[in-house]
Amino acid sequence: MKQLKLIITEEMNGQVLEKVIKKYLGLSKKQISQAKFRSGGITINGNQVRTTYVCQLGEKLRVCVDEDREDTGKVVPGTGALDILYEDEDVIVLDKPGGIPCHPGRGHYEDSLGNRLAAYFVEKGEHTLVRPVGRLDRDTSGIMLYAKNQIAAARLCLQKQDGVFQKEYLALVEGCFHTKTGQIKMPIGKIPEEKMKMCVNEKGKSADTQYEVLETFLIEGKFYSLVGCRIATGRTHQIRVHMAWMGHPVVGDVLYGHDGEGQVNPFFTGLGLHAERVSFQQPYTGKKIVIENVPKHWFLEDIRKKGLTRQI
Repeated sequence: MKQLKLIITEEMNGQVLEKVIKKYLGLSKKQISQAKFRSGGITINGNQVRTTYVCQLGEKLRVCVDEDREDTGKVVPGTGALDILYEDEDVIVLDKPGGIPCHPGRGHYEDSLGNRLAAYFVEKGEHTLVRPVGRLDRDTSGIMLYAKNQIAAARLCLQKQDGVFQKEYLALVEGCFHTKTGQIKMPIGKIPEEKMKMCVNEKGKSADTQYEVLETFLIEGKFYSLVGCRIATGRTHQIRVHMAWMGHPVVGDVLYGHDGEGQVNPFFTGLGLHAERVSFQQPYTGKKIVIENVPKHWFLEDIRKKGLTRQI
């Protein structure tokens, strides 16, 4: 059972309680209906009230909410280790390895990160649904966030829409850039008769990627660049498609790369794309949470030693 508390402010003064709960606590009509029929479900200053009650300045509102379901949904508990970067009663943040999906899907019903998380919840005795907040491509590594209850999930999704929730990526790409920063605003759409591959397509959906070149290396006569990326939209393979369109495919990208010489990634196994940093507000307290997670498996120091760093 989750308790939501709120002190009525001047802005809320004189408003009907149901509207206050919807607007300021973010509950749906169904959730409010469930709470009001529960003993002690909706109280003002400790006394149960109707949702038609008119709020007064300084009053203390408390709403008790519960999950609609008390199971792990359709996500089957699976095996595999979890690297937990952060956890509280509403949110859990994991480091996703490259090469596994973040959630069950076609051909991966039991071996996704979500399956591992379902097993973790069962082991802890938590009757919690697996709720991913956003997605990462199967081959992309890094920060993946899950909400532990439906209200937290809804509020985090609103943070994404409002730009409060921010995720930053690190990409190791081919080539040398001519400018340190840039923005790619090119629509992305599916390639006909391709199951997974996307492309820049004027008939596709709008896509916006901002990037900053952090370092450039010259290794065995070939340039590579370490690039920080932030996406304002979340299209499938967005960073990979935009970087490849610019002529700088992500190292290790078998879909969009143009190496064709056998060993696509000469530095480490997998794709050179990693969700490195996330910032958001704790969905109930509003406290700002920032999590950083460098890609340890990239061995960046070894890459730096191999090549001459070039400044733009």
